Amino acid sequence: MNIKSCAALIAFGILNFGFAGNAGAGTTMTTAEAVVPPMGFIGFCVKHSSECLTNASDTHPMALTAERRAELDRVQADINWQIKPREDPSHAWHYAEDGYGDCNTYALTKRKALIAMGWPEDTLLLAAVYDELGEGHLVLVARTSEGDLVLDNRLPPVVAWDTLPYRWVAMQSQQSPARWVKVVDQRVMLATAWQHP
Repeated sequence: MNIKSCAALIAFGILNFGFAGNAGAGTTMTTAEAVVPPMGFIGFCVKHSSECLTNASDTHPMALTAERRAELDRVQADINWQIKPREDPSHAWHYAEDGYGDCNTYALTKRKALIAMGWPEDTLLLAAVYDELGEGHLVLVARTSEGDLVLDNRLPPVVAWDTLPYRWVAMQSQQSPARWVKVVDQRVMLATAWQHP
């Protein structure tokens, strides 16, 4: 995780959005053709095959009740606090084991915690992005009745996906966690308007 890019993102969110993008009904990301999953994910699936081999024929977003929203906020705050940032030169994807991890560790651990709370696996999707400095990053997307919400280790709150200055690349398919699909990001203005310091 890059501390400079983290500070730039937080400043961007506070100055330009105030994180108000969550207030109303949001949007859902549009996806297209299948793509090759990230290499780290393939390695993760070798170790945790049961988490990658499920299939869902009938998928629906999670109804975002006040209770479910509170669960998102609690997991976001708890995991961001429990795990200390540390880059992994091997880029291996794994759960938090020693209290340290990179973006992959945060996203996987948040997904596991929400599944334990009863969230369907097909509503919790890992997504690969390029951040505002062009660096690869992984986040967890919760597909809800209020749109796609992002749990990101670089920010304190849960935010709507379209408020972030990221270039969205790919995410897990709702039908199968082992399958990844291209994200069709139509927010051209946001992506090109953001200039980092």
